[in-house]
Amino acid sequence: MIPLVIALLQSAASLPPAPLQAPPTIPPAQSTEVDGKTIVVVGRRVEDSERALAACIARNCPPKEEIDASLAHAENQFHAGDYAEAQRTLGKARARNMKYRKELPVDVGDLLRASGRMLALNGLSEASRITAIDSLDALKSGLPSNDRRIFIQRLAVGDAFVKSGRVIAARDVYNKVAKQADAAGDVRVKGYALFRVAGLYTALARERPDYRETAYDALRRIDDTTEPDLAPFRDAAKLLRCRMQDTGGTKEGRACAQSEVGDSATIAQLVYAPPIDLQDLWSPQTSATTVMHGKSTPQWADVAFWVAPDGSVRDIDTVRASPNVDERWLKLVTKALGERMYRPLKLPPSDPGIRRIERYSLVYNLVRKTGSRVPVRSNIPHVEILDLTVEPTAT
Repeated sequence: MIPLVIALLQSAASLPPAPLQAPPTIPPAQSTEVDGKTIVVVGRRVEDSERALAACIARNCPPKEEIDASLAHAENQFHAGDYAEAQRTLGKARARNMKYRKELPVDVGDLLRASGRMLALNGLSEASRITAIDSLDALKSGLPSNDRRIFIQRLAVGDAFVKSGRVIAARDVYNKVAKQADAAGDVRVKGYALFRVAGLYTALARERPDYRETAYDALRRIDDTTEPDLAPFRDAAKLLRCRMQDTGGTKEGRACAQSEVGDSATIAQLVYAPPIDLQDLWSPQTSATTVMHGKSTPQWADVAFWVAPDGSVRDIDTVRASPNVDERWLKLVTKALGERMYRPLKLPPSDPGIRRIERYSLVYNLVRKTGSRVPVRSNIPHVEILDLTVEPTAT
Protein backbone atom coordinates (compact mmCIF):
# COMPACT_ATOMS: atom_id res chain seq x y z
CA MET A 1 0.00 0.00 0.00
CA ILE A 2 3.03 2.33 0.12
CA PRO A 3 2.45 3.70 -3.43
CA LEU A 4 -1.15 4.58 -2.56
CA VAL A 5 -0.03 6.31 0.63
CA ILE A 6 2.37 8.35 -1.52
CA ALA A 7 -0.51 9.22 -3.85
CA LEU A 8 -2.61 10.27 -0.88
CA LEU A 9 0.17 12.50 0.42
CA GLN A 10 0.45 14.08 -3.02
CA SER A 11 -3.28 14.78 -3.04
CA ALA A 12 -3.13 16.12 0.53
CA ALA A 13 -0.70 18.79 -0.64
CA SER A 14 -3.38 20.22 -2.95
CA LEU A 15 -6.60 19.79 -1.05
CA PRO A 16 -9.93 20.38 -2.86
CA PRO A 17 -12.11 22.71 -0.73
CA ALA A 18 -9.68 25.58 -0.20
CA PRO A 19 -11.29 28.94 0.55
CA LEU A 20 -7.91 30.65 0.28
CA GLN A 21 -5.48 30.18 -2.57
CA ALA A 22 -1.84 31.17 -2.81
CA PRO A 23 -0.79 33.19 -5.87
CA PRO A 24 -0.17 30.92 -8.90
CA THR A 25 3.38 29.67 -9.29
CA ILE A 26 3.31 29.94 -13.05
CA PRO A 27 0.72 32.17 -14.74
CA PRO A 28 -1.99 30.27 -16.65
CA ALA A 29 -2.07 29.99 -20.41
CA GLN A 30 -4.93 31.34 -22.47
CA SER A 31 -7.32 28.87 -24.07
CA THR A 32 -9.81 28.83 -26.90
CA GLU A 33 -11.98 26.33 -28.72
CA VAL A 34 -11.47 25.12 -32.29
CA ASP A 35 -13.81 22.46 -33.70
CA GLY A 36 -14.90 21.52 -30.18
CA LYS A 37 -11.31 21.15 -28.91
CA THR A 38 -9.81 23.37 -26.23
CA ILE A 39 -6.44 24.59 -27.48
CA VAL A 40 -3.85 26.02 -25.10
CA VAL A 41 -2.44 29.23 -26.55
CA VAL A 42 0.78 30.61 -25.12
CA GLY A 43 0.68 34.39 -25.37
CA ARG A 44 4.07 34.66 -27.05
CA ARG A 45 6.21 32.15 -28.89
CA VAL A 46 9.18 30.72 -27.00
CA GLU A 47 11.53 32.37 -29.50
CA ASP A 48 9.95 35.76 -28.88
CA SER A 49 10.12 35.54 -25.08
CA GLU A 50 13.72 34.33 -25.36
CA ARG A 51 14.67 37.35 -27.46
CA ALA A 52 12.82 39.69 -25.09
CA LEU A 53 14.70 38.28 -22.10
CA ALA A 54 18.06 38.49 -23.87
CA ALA A 55 17.38 42.10 -24.88
CA CYS A 56 16.39 42.98 -21.32
CA ILE A 57 19.61 41.52 -19.92
CA ALA A 58 21.71 43.18 -22.66
CA ARG A 59 20.43 46.67 -21.81
CA ASN A 60 20.79 46.04 -18.07
CA CYS A 61 17.08 46.48 -17.44
CA PRO A 62 15.78 46.99 -13.88
CA PRO A 63 15.69 43.82 -11.73
CA LYS A 64 11.88 43.73 -11.53
CA GLU A 65 11.60 43.94 -15.31
CA GLU A 66 14.21 41.23 -15.76
CA ILE A 67 12.45 38.92 -13.28
CA ASP A 68 9.16 39.42 -15.15
CA ALA A 69 10.86 38.64 -18.48
CA SER A 70 12.46 35.51 -17.01
CA LEU A 71 9.15 34.30 -15.60
CA ALA A 72 7.40 34.94 -18.93
CA HIS A 73 10.05 32.97 -20.85
CA ALA A 74 10.05 30.09 -18.36
CA GLU A 75 6.25 30.01 -18.55
CA ASN A 76 6.42 29.61 -22.32
CA GLN A 77 9.01 26.87 -22.01
CA PHE A 78 6.84 25.08 -19.47
CA HIS A 79 3.76 25.21 -21.69
CA ALA A 80 5.86 23.90 -24.58
CA GLY A 81 6.89 20.94 -22.38
CA ASP A 82 10.57 21.88 -22.10
CA TYR A 83 10.80 21.49 -18.33
CA ALA A 84 14.59 21.29 -18.17
CA GLU A 85 15.08 24.55 -20.05
CA ALA A 86 12.40 26.28 -17.99
CA GLN A 87 14.29 25.23 -14.87
CA ARG A 88 17.57 26.55 -16.31
CA THR A 89 15.94 29.89 -17.21
CA LEU A 90 14.68 30.32 -13.66
CA GLY A 91 17.95 29.12 -12.14
CA LYS A 92 19.93 31.72 -14.08
CA ALA A 93 17.42 34.42 -13.11
CA ARG A 94 17.80 33.40 -9.50
CA ALA A 95 21.58 33.76 -9.68
CA ARG A 96 21.24 37.25 -11.14
CA ASN A 97 18.56 38.56 -8.79
CA MET A 98 18.93 37.00 -5.32
CA LYS A 99 20.87 40.08 -4.22
CA TYR A 100 17.70 42.15 -4.63
CA ARG A 101 15.56 40.10 -2.23
CA LYS A 102 15.45 42.86 0.42
CA GLU A 103 14.50 45.52 -2.13
CA LEU A 104 12.09 43.30 -4.08
CA PRO A 105 10.97 40.59 -1.66
CA VAL A 106 7.73 39.78 -3.49
CA ASP A 107 9.30 39.66 -6.95
CA VAL A 108 12.24 37.53 -5.84
CA GLY A 109 9.85 35.38 -3.81
CA ASP A 110 7.72 34.81 -6.92
CA LEU A 111 10.82 33.89 -8.90
CA LEU A 112 11.91 31.38 -6.28
CA ARG A 113 8.43 29.91 -5.96
CA ALA A 114 8.30 29.34 -9.73
CA SER A 115 11.80 27.84 -9.61
CA GLY A 116 10.74 25.46 -6.86
CA ARG A 117 7.74 24.36 -8.88
CA MET A 118 9.87 23.58 -11.92
CA LEU A 119 12.38 21.69 -9.77
CA ALA A 120 9.51 19.52 -8.54
CA LEU A 121 8.35 18.90 -12.10
CA ASN A 122 11.88 17.80 -12.98
CA GLY A 123 11.91 15.31 -10.09
CA LEU A 124 14.20 17.33 -7.81
CA SER A 125 11.95 17.19 -4.75
CA GLU A 126 14.62 18.02 -2.17
CA ALA A 127 15.83 21.04 -4.13
CA SER A 128 12.21 22.10 -4.58
CA ARG A 129 11.63 21.97 -0.82
CA ILE A 130 14.77 24.00 -0.11
CA THR A 131 13.78 26.57 -2.74
CA ALA A 132 10.34 26.91 -1.12
CA ILE A 133 12.17 27.82 2.10
CA ASP A 134 14.37 30.26 0.16
CA SER A 135 11.23 31.93 -1.20
CA LEU A 136 9.93 32.25 2.35
CA ASP A 137 13.22 33.78 3.49
CA ALA A 138 13.09 36.29 0.61
CA LEU A 139 9.63 37.45 1.69
CA LYS A 140 10.69 37.66 5.33
CA SER A 141 13.69 39.80 4.41
CA GLY A 142 11.53 42.67 3.16
CA LEU A 143 7.97 42.28 4.49
CA PRO A 144 6.46 42.66 7.98
CA SER A 145 6.41 39.38 9.89
CA ASN A 146 2.59 39.32 9.95
CA ASP A 147 2.18 39.84 6.19
CA ARG A 148 -0.27 37.32 4.70
CA ARG A 149 2.12 36.50 1.85
CA ILE A 150 4.63 35.16 4.38
CA PHE A 151 1.96 32.95 5.93
CA ILE A 152 0.92 31.61 2.52
CA GLN A 153 4.48 30.80 1.50
CA ARG A 154 5.08 29.06 4.82
CA LEU A 155 2.08 26.88 4.00
CA ALA A 156 3.78 26.09 0.68
CA VAL A 157 6.83 24.94 2.64
CA GLY A 158 4.54 22.63 4.59
CA ASP A 159 3.14 21.30 1.32
CA ALA A 160 6.70 20.55 0.16
CA PHE A 161 7.28 18.55 3.34
CA VAL A 162 4.06 16.61 2.67
CA LYS A 163 5.18 15.70 -0.83
CA SER A 164 8.46 14.34 0.52
CA GLY A 165 6.59 12.23 3.08
CA ARG A 166 7.73 14.27 6.09
CA VAL A 167 4.41 14.30 7.89
CA ILE A 168 5.57 15.59 11.28
CA ALA A 169 7.56 18.44 9.74
CA ALA A 170 4.56 19.45 7.62
CA ARG A 171 2.22 19.32 10.60
CA ASP A 172 4.55 21.53 12.63
CA VAL A 173 4.73 24.10 9.82
CA TYR A 174 0.94 24.20 9.44
CA ASN A 175 0.44 24.54 13.20
CA LYS A 176 2.97 27.38 13.30
CA VAL A 177 1.05 29.24 10.59
CA ALA A 178 -2.23 28.67 12.46
CA LYS A 179 -0.73 30.15 15.63
CA GLN A 180 0.90 33.11 13.89
CA ALA A 181 -2.18 33.91 11.80
CA ASP A 182 -4.37 33.75 14.89
CA ALA A 183 -2.08 36.21 16.68
CA ALA A 184 -2.15 38.50 13.64
CA GLY A 185 -5.94 38.37 13.45
CA ASP A 186 -5.87 36.71 10.01
CA VAL A 187 -8.74 34.29 10.58
CA ARG A 188 -8.90 32.89 7.06
CA VAL A 189 -5.24 31.92 6.99
CA LYS A 190 -5.64 30.33 10.40
CA GLY A 191 -8.52 28.27 9.03
CA TYR A 192 -6.54 27.29 5.97
CA ALA A 193 -3.64 26.08 8.13
CA LEU A 194 -5.94 24.04 10.39
CA PHE A 195 -7.59 22.62 7.30
CA ARG A 196 -4.23 21.48 5.92
CA VAL A 197 -3.45 19.57 9.12
CA ALA A 198 -6.84 17.87 9.00
CA GLY A 199 -6.48 17.13 5.30
CA LEU A 200 -3.07 15.60 5.80
CA TYR A 201 -4.22 13.18 8.48
CA THR A 202 -7.54 12.28 6.88
CA ALA A 203 -5.65 11.39 3.69
CA LEU A 204 -3.32 9.11 5.65
CA ALA A 205 -6.17 7.61 7.65
CA ARG A 206 -7.68 6.14 4.50
CA GLU A 207 -4.92 3.55 4.33
CA ARG A 208 -3.46 3.73 7.83
CA PRO A 209 -6.15 3.17 10.51
CA ASP A 210 -3.68 4.18 13.24
CA TYR A 211 -4.02 7.78 11.97
CA ARG A 212 -7.81 7.88 12.33
CA GLU A 213 -7.93 9.24 15.88
CA THR A 214 -5.32 11.88 15.03
CA ALA A 215 -7.40 12.84 12.00
CA TYR A 216 -10.56 13.18 14.11
CA ASP A 217 -8.65 15.33 16.61
CA ALA A 218 -7.55 17.64 13.78
CA LEU A 219 -11.11 17.85 12.49
CA ARG A 220 -12.42 18.70 15.96
CA ARG A 221 -10.02 21.65 16.09
CA ILE A 222 -11.92 23.06 13.12
CA ASP A 223 -15.34 22.10 14.49
CA ASP A 224 -14.58 23.92 17.75
CA THR A 225 -13.88 27.26 16.06
CA THR A 226 -16.53 29.94 16.43
CA GLU A 227 -15.43 32.72 14.08
CA PRO A 228 -18.01 33.40 11.32
CA ASP A 229 -15.24 33.62 8.71
CA LEU A 230 -14.31 30.01 9.47
CA ALA A 231 -17.76 28.66 8.56
CA PRO A 232 -16.54 27.52 5.09
CA PHE A 233 -13.78 25.52 6.79
CA ARG A 234 -16.24 23.92 9.18
CA ASP A 235 -18.31 22.87 6.17
CA ALA A 236 -15.18 21.59 4.41
CA ALA A 237 -14.30 19.52 7.49
CA LYS A 238 -17.48 17.52 6.88
CA LEU A 239 -16.13 16.62 3.46
CA LEU A 240 -12.80 15.57 4.93
CA ARG A 241 -14.65 13.15 7.20
CA CYS A 242 -16.07 11.61 4.05
CA ARG A 243 -12.55 11.04 2.78
CA MET A 244 -11.88 8.45 5.48
CA GLN A 245 -14.89 6.43 4.36
CA ASP A 246 -13.50 5.99 0.86
CA THR A 247 -11.33 2.90 1.48
CA GLY A 248 -10.73 -0.39 -0.26
CA GLY A 249 -11.71 0.95 -3.68
CA THR A 250 -15.29 1.66 -2.56
CA LYS A 251 -17.26 4.84 -3.21
CA GLU A 252 -18.69 5.51 0.25
CA GLY A 253 -16.63 8.68 0.43
CA ARG A 254 -18.13 10.07 -2.77
CA ALA A 255 -21.65 9.27 -1.62
CA CYS A 256 -20.93 10.93 1.72
CA ALA A 257 -19.54 14.02 -0.01
CA GLN A 258 -22.66 14.25 -2.18
CA SER A 259 -24.78 14.45 0.97
CA GLU A 260 -22.62 17.23 2.44
CA VAL A 261 -22.00 19.55 -0.50
CA GLY A 262 -24.43 22.21 0.71
CA ASP A 263 -25.43 25.21 -1.38
CA SER A 264 -24.68 25.57 -5.09
CA ALA A 265 -21.84 27.79 -6.30
CA THR A 266 -21.07 30.18 -9.14
CA ILE A 267 -17.53 28.84 -9.62
CA ALA A 268 -16.10 25.32 -9.83
CA GLN A 269 -15.40 24.22 -6.24
CA LEU A 270 -13.88 20.76 -5.92
CA VAL A 271 -15.31 18.72 -3.04
CA TYR A 272 -14.17 15.17 -3.84
CA ALA A 273 -11.13 13.90 -5.75
CA PRO A 274 -9.75 10.35 -5.51
CA PRO A 275 -5.96 9.95 -5.58
CA ILE A 276 -4.31 8.81 -8.80
CA ASP A 277 -3.00 5.35 -7.92
CA LEU A 278 -0.08 4.47 -10.21
CA GLN A 279 0.84 1.22 -8.45
CA ASP A 280 0.30 -0.94 -11.55
CA LEU A 281 2.95 1.05 -13.41
CA TRP A 282 5.74 -0.22 -11.21
CA SER A 283 4.50 -3.14 -9.10
CA PRO A 284 6.73 -6.24 -9.27
CA GLN A 285 3.54 -8.30 -9.60
CA THR A 286 3.15 -6.93 -13.12
CA SER A 287 6.57 -7.67 -14.50
CA ALA A 288 5.63 -6.59 -18.02
CA THR A 289 5.29 -3.00 -16.83
CA THR A 290 7.94 -2.92 -14.12
CA VAL A 291 10.28 0.06 -14.31
CA MET A 292 13.68 -0.47 -12.69
CA HIS A 293 14.60 3.20 -12.94
CA GLY A 294 12.29 6.06 -13.78
CA LYS A 295 12.56 8.14 -16.94
CA SER A 296 14.04 11.62 -16.91
CA THR A 297 12.26 12.87 -20.06
CA PRO A 298 9.05 14.59 -18.94
CA GLN A 299 5.70 13.09 -19.86
CA TRP A 300 2.79 15.49 -19.73
CA ALA A 301 -0.73 16.06 -21.01
CA ASP A 302 -3.18 18.96 -21.02
CA VAL A 303 -6.62 17.58 -20.15
CA ALA A 304 -9.81 19.60 -20.62
CA PHE A 305 -13.18 18.79 -19.08
CA TRP A 306 -16.56 20.27 -18.21
CA VAL A 307 -17.93 20.66 -14.71
CA ALA A 308 -21.65 20.02 -15.22
CA PRO A 309 -24.38 21.89 -13.33
CA ASP A 310 -24.85 18.89 -11.02
CA GLY A 311 -21.14 18.95 -10.08
CA SER A 312 -20.12 15.89 -12.08
CA VAL A 313 -17.26 15.87 -14.60
CA ARG A 314 -18.10 15.34 -18.27
CA ASP A 315 -16.45 15.36 -21.70
CA ILE A 316 -12.88 14.68 -20.58
CA ASP A 317 -10.55 15.33 -23.50
CA THR A 318 -6.76 15.22 -23.85
CA VAL A 319 -6.11 18.25 -26.02
CA ARG A 320 -2.31 18.19 -26.06
CA ALA A 321 0.37 15.79 -24.85
CA SER A 322 4.10 15.16 -25.02
CA PRO A 323 5.18 12.82 -27.86
CA ASN A 324 6.40 10.22 -25.34
CA VAL A 325 3.28 10.12 -23.17
CA ASP A 326 2.38 6.65 -21.87
CA GLU A 327 -1.34 6.06 -22.32
CA ARG A 328 -1.45 3.77 -19.28
CA TRP A 329 -0.93 6.51 -16.70
CA LEU A 330 -3.05 8.93 -18.70
CA LYS A 331 -5.97 6.49 -18.50
CA LEU A 332 -5.57 6.40 -14.71
CA VAL A 333 -5.63 10.21 -14.66
CA THR A 334 -8.79 10.25 -16.76
CA LYS A 335 -10.43 7.65 -14.52
CA ALA A 336 -9.68 9.64 -11.34
CA LEU A 337 -10.78 12.87 -13.01
CA GLY A 338 -14.10 11.29 -14.01
CA GLU A 339 -14.75 10.37 -10.36
CA ARG A 340 -14.30 13.92 -9.10
CA MET A 341 -17.23 15.84 -7.72
CA TYR A 342 -17.66 19.59 -7.60
CA ARG A 343 -20.21 21.65 -5.73
CA PRO A 344 -23.38 21.99 -7.85
CA LEU A 345 -23.44 25.11 -9.99
CA LYS A 346 -26.04 27.85 -10.05
CA LEU A 347 -26.87 27.00 -13.65
CA PRO A 348 -29.90 25.41 -15.35
CA PRO A 349 -29.56 21.66 -15.99
CA SER A 350 -29.40 22.28 -19.74
CA ASP A 351 -26.30 24.49 -19.40
CA PRO A 352 -23.01 22.80 -20.42
CA GLY A 353 -21.34 24.00 -17.23
CA ILE A 354 -17.84 25.35 -16.72
CA ARG A 355 -14.85 24.39 -18.88
CA ARG A 356 -11.53 23.70 -17.16
CA ILE A 357 -8.08 22.54 -18.27
CA GLU A 358 -5.23 21.05 -16.23
CA ARG A 359 -1.65 20.02 -16.98
CA TYR A 360 -0.73 16.53 -15.70
CA SER A 361 2.96 15.57 -15.52
CA LEU A 362 4.35 12.12 -14.72
CA VAL A 363 7.39 12.61 -12.47
CA TYR A 364 10.08 10.19 -11.28
CA ASN A 365 12.02 11.83 -8.46
CA LEU A 366 15.79 11.72 -8.29
CA VAL A 367 16.81 9.68 -5.24
CA ARG A 368 20.02 8.30 -3.73
CA LYS A 369 20.26 4.54 -3.39
CA THR A 370 21.56 3.09 -0.14
CA GLY A 371 25.34 2.73 -0.30
CA SER A 372 25.74 5.03 -3.29
CA ARG A 373 26.21 8.75 -3.79
CA VAL A 374 25.04 8.61 -7.39
CA PRO A 375 21.42 9.80 -7.73
CA VAL A 376 19.07 7.71 -9.85
CA ARG A 377 15.46 8.10 -10.87
CA SER A 378 13.03 6.40 -8.52
CA ASN A 379 10.93 3.66 -10.07
CA ILE A 380 7.84 4.95 -8.22
CA PRO A 381 6.22 7.76 -10.23
CA HIS A 382 3.73 10.37 -9.12
CA VAL A 383 1.59 12.90 -10.94
CA GLU A 384 1.95 16.67 -10.55
CA ILE A 385 -1.10 18.78 -11.44
CA LEU A 386 -1.18 22.44 -12.50
CA ASP A 387 -4.42 24.26 -13.22
CA LEU A 388 -4.24 26.07 -16.60
CA THR A 389 -7.80 27.38 -16.48
CA VAL A 390 -8.20 31.07 -17.15
CA GLU A 391 -10.71 32.28 -14.57
CA PRO A 392 -13.29 34.84 -15.79
CA THR A 393 -12.52 38.42 -14.84
CA ALA A 394 -14.92 39.85 -12.28
CA THR A 395 -17.05 42.70 -13.59
